[in-house]
Amino acid sequence: MLGDEHALLELAGVAAWKYFFDGQFDFSPAMYDMFELEPGCTGQDVLARYHPDDRNYVTRGIAKTFATKGTLSSHYRIQLPNGNIRQVLSRATYRDGEKGPEVVGVNINVTSHFEEMKIDFEEVRKFKFIAENARDLIIRYSSDGILRFISPSANFMLGYRPEELVGTSIFELIDSEEHPRAADALNRIILQKGSLGPTEVLVKRKDGSRVWLEGNLRPAHNVFGELIEWVDVLRDISERKDAERALVKALAEADAAAEAKSQFLANMSHELRTPLTSIIGFSDLLSREEMLPEHSRDFVNKISRASRTLLNVVNDVLDLSKLESGALELDFTSFNPVRLIEDAISLLAPQAESKGLDIQLKVEPPLCGAAPSWLHGDDMRINQVLLNLLSNAIKFTDNGTIAVNVSAQPRGASRMLLTISVADSGVGMSADQLAKLFDRFSQADGSISRRYGGTGLGLAISRRLMELMGGSISVESEPGRGSCFTVEVELDVSEPVEEAARESAVQLDRSINILLAEDHPANRELLGALLKDSGVKLSFATNGAEALSMMSEGENDFDLVLMDIQMPVMDGVSATKAIRQLKGRGATVPIIALSANVLPGQIRQYEQDGFSGHVGKPINVGALFAAISNALHVTT
Repeated sequence: MLGDEHALLELAGVAAWKYFFDGQFDFSPAMYDMFELEPGCTGQDVLARYHPDDRNYVTRGIAKTFATKGTLSSHYRIQLPNGNIRQVLSRATYRDGEKGPEVVGVNINVTSHFEEMKIDFEEVRKFKFIAENARDLIIRYSSDGILRFISPSANFMLGYRPEELVGTSIFELIDSEEHPRAADALNRIILQKGSLGPTEVLVKRKDGSRVWLEGNLRPAHNVFGELIEWVDVLRDISERKDAERALVKALAEADAAAEAKSQFLANMSHELRTPLTSIIGFSDLLSREEMLPEHSRDFVNKISRASRTLLNVVNDVLDLSKLESGALELDFTSFNPVRLIEDAISLLAPQAESKGLDIQLKVEPPLCGAAPSWLHGDDMRINQVLLNLLSNAIKFTDNGTIAVNVSAQPRGASRMLLTISVADSGVGMSADQLAKLFDRFSQADGSISRRYGGTGLGLAISRRLMELMGGSISVESEPGRGSCFTVEVELDVSEPVEEAARESAVQLDRSINILLAEDHPANRELLGALLKDSGVKLSFATNGAEALSMMSEGENDFDLVLMDIQMPVMDGVSATKAIRQLKGRGATVPIIALSANVLPGQIRQYEQDGFSGHVGKPINVGALFAAISNALHVTT
């Protein structure tokens, strides 16, 4: 084979061999001795000498070397006729020989080295015992995915006997849909020369069913440090995957239920706000009539107060829904905390005076300095919490005083801890009542709802709002000695803002031509009455189609459109989108949405649909004029 080189190789303890592409072979004398074969033996005789567990591994390795024209380093075992095992290390390479393609290699008998390393066969026996009795699936396979060993647990886990799987590709077991992902994971493990951690794979059972397995693939190397195979221990995680799917389904159902609830509340809010728009609007207009008899004026004021109470309930329910669904968003702006508290007190002062109560405000430094501190936060939501606390203090106090104390402590160079306390001399509460005070729909005493009224939502919403802002609300109280609520929130310090810049213009400074699209006759009449003294020219459309037609005619040069959202024939959103497609004025005319839909996401969607602004129902006169002024200012 190699002439005189044989002697040198044999002297070094190396046996040489050559495989030809047609399956013939040529061995050096040392190879015959290593395999204990006689010259003239056949390929079947050689194959029989390989250990049964290593035969596929060796033959596939040689075939791969021919196919890739590459090199091969391997470790395998030879089983001699007397049952002895020889450990062999082999190196081989492809070359183009005189007779065609061939693979040439050398073998080294390393059996003595294995013995010298004193392998603890008792430990091997223990490992074999574990592998044969483990319920987890233990497998070994080559770098090309050919299974070399699979534990008996394959029988109950996959329905296969181990011998049915040895020599097959691991990828034949993987579900076809999972195959690309599993192959990609194996490639990444190979590139990283290590484990990616736990990996999941969907495997086919013999009966065609599927089972999810989780493993942690590890590389195994030979004495040359070269990768020879992969070892994996796989566990059946089907129950966990079923639980995960059930959880995902439950979450989806919960999300759907939450969405349905939110949609229901939004619809109910719309249905309630629409008639409240007329009730509040017309009662306010009626109260301005100079010739109205005093007793009639008292009736109208009572109607107005009752309708606003109902509106507050609607707002509370909607706020709670937004808080629970995570839809409520904070609107941060610069504000003067002292001015905020003074405005809240002045708003509720008439209620306190009607009960003979005195509201006392104490402002501590540095807020009471010559240049009071301004803060950056959601002043509307802080005001909402403060109004709730003041309203409760007035409600539950029959005589005495209500003390409001405000202070701010520096927190670093640019933040302040704002503290507001509201103390009353009212009925107070016991420890049991305090324990459930901030629960939704809960009141300190069941009789309170009958004596004082209320839904039990105000404090629950206040606490949620403070937590959303990163703050807190606490209470101290004793029966008969009153209560003290304290609000704390840390906010950024802000530069003062000119008061004039914070006040929106509510008067129109010129005669403008407005188109009002509103299907509800009472609301058309109300808006006409609200706008009649401002000098505007008002035209009406009863649905979106009429509004589109009037904008398309071109003879009416409208400066602005007030568009109701929910209308028959064509709704306000569709009409606005169609108007935006018109040539000329329609593309730029300001269009303000009039809607009882007041969720932040709904308002953002109106902006995306082409609206220039939004006014919620019931209509607030100041908000309406401010929106009109802002829209016209933007376009001028």
